[in-house]
Amino acid sequence: MRRNARLSLVLVLLLAAALPATAATQDVPALTYEQALQAILKTYPTLAIAALQVEKARQEQLRVESSLGWVLQANGGLSRDVTFLGTPSDVASISAGLQRRFASGQSVGVSGRYRYEDSELVFSPAYPNPAHSTGLDLDYRIPLRRGQDNPEYHQGLVSAEARVLLERASQLAVREQLARQTLELFYGLATVRARYETARAGVERARRLKRYIRERYDLGLAEDKDRLQAEAQLQRQISDMRKLEVLWEQMRTNLNRLMGRPWKQAFLPRVKPVWQTALPGEETLPALQQEAEANSPDLLRNRARVRLNTAELERRRDARRDQLDVVASIGTRTLNGASGIGDVGEVDVAGGIRLEYQNALDKRGFDAAIYQAQLDLRMAEEDSRKVRDDLRYRLAGLVGELSAARKALDAYETRLRSEQRKFDEALELYREGRFTTDRLIQFENELQAARFALQQQRIEYAQRARELDILRGRIWQHVDVHVNGSTTP
Repeated sequence: MRRNARLSLVLVLLLAAALPATAATQDVPALTYEQALQAILKTYPTLAIAALQVEKARQEQLRVESSLGWVLQANGGLSRDVTFLGTPSDVASISAGLQRRFASGQSVGVSGRYRYEDSELVFSPAYPNPAHSTGLDLDYRIPLRRGQDNPEYHQGLVSAEARVLLERASQLAVREQLARQTLELFYGLATVRARYETARAGVERARRLKRYIRERYDLGLAEDKDRLQAEAQLQRQISDMRKLEVLWEQMRTNLNRLMGRPWKQAFLPRVKPVWQTALPGEETLPALQQEAEANSPDLLRNRARVRLNTAELERRRDARRDQLDVVASIGTRTLNGASGIGDVGEVDVAGGIRLEYQNALDKRGFDAAIYQAQLDLRMAEEDSRKVRDDLRYRLAGLVGELSAARKALDAYETRLRSEQRKFDEALELYREGRFTTDRLIQFENELQAARFALQQQRIEYAQRARELDILRGRIWQHVDVHVNGSTTP
């Protein structure tokens, strides 16, 4: 009876250890990768900063557009000076003008002025003193070479849009970096948790083996070395479990910090069974390449760089041109006041047309600036080619890894079924008293090792699948990106 009771106790412990250890963790909430990433997007400050940078870049377009607005200029003052005839004179003057440049490069200006002059000595009795004079002019400038079609304005708009695109690329790069950082941390946590559960089950098996050896030692069927070996195995298992507990706490704290949660908030990583769904094969690589290129922050950044450099190249080419402007003007002039021969009131019309020309004889500085812009443009294009090549190889590598991992999963599942059948058969023999406890525990160790190997392989498979989703941009279909300013351009 005593032997049967002991046998029943051992069987209960064995069966309990063979089941997943979930009873102690049923109340702990599960956390998926998508949920972790969603929480990080809501709270991580770098994304908010990136969104502010995008908004700041948008203001550049308003600044460029405002360059076509009217510009008001005005000045005025009082003075006492000596005229060219050596006569002291008091002068008060005021002038104002409005200027505007059009998108075509042409510009218009309207100006007016008033002058009051009181001299102590009048050189001519026909000239009024004090004298009031006014002038009103309308000027129109037409550039024929430099500034024609206003490249500064049009390329400025292109540059403003490109800077917005550049900041959006930086925003997407931060978001993708967070996705990869969360990927490593989350699936690393899942692996540590699986190792911990396996280590904890190993501790229980080592304790049972120690009790079994102790019973055999009391009966004189085991030696001191067997007992010491069992104790050493138990302490080694406990040490491994404690190390994993420390690692778990560290990684859980890091993930909680990224999610903006209390550092000790409990959760269990839940890996979605993506291995049960079909994934793209090598025949889909061209389509995967298109998806990856459409969602690549690096390519988006290079497209913005190409636009910026192209706009800068056009501006520098325009700056190298000769200046040849046609300026037409028309206006009125008035002079009023009392003179020695009576009141004076004159009104005249003024106008004219002129050519203005300017040319830098040494063009080396302009040529160097143009060549620099061309080099910047070529570097951006070459960098884009490199990014496309990297994407192609990375996609092919991931697809190949997933294909190989799928085959490995099948092999691990076959191994687990084999180990399960071996353990079930050994357990049946143990019930009949035809199998020793230490051999049964050894078979259980092999079963647990096969179960952990399969679980680890599934975690690695899911991690690769999620990395492929990040490259393709599909991960954001499962995550709300309209948080914390993190919007998709």
